[in-house]
Amino acid sequence: MQNASCRYESLLIFSSDYSPKQLRFLAYYYANTIRGWGGSKIHVRYRGKRNLAYDIKGSKIGDYIEIRFNLLPAAVELYQSLIKLDDQILRSFIKKAS
Repeated sequence: MQNASCRYESLLIFSSDYSPKQLRFLAYYYANTIRGWGGSKIHVRYRGKRNLAYDIKGSKIGDYIEIRFNLLPAAVELYQSLIKLDDQILRSFIKKAS
């Protein structure tokens, strides 16, 4: 059923070059974008700096941001496209929450 929103979890890994204020801005930019696409129950959580298993775009440490939200499946495809185009994100993961 395409009209029912589903619960998703998204993990965004940013380079450790950003200040906490910049990371907060980036996280809330994505949260507001999700809200603009009809998302609800949006929760943003900073997961901290972590060592990466291998270098990604020259970074050995990444800042992890978790975003949980309800959204229509069609809009999740837009979200995936948006984060793939963002050069500030080292890696991203999206999964349907159980």
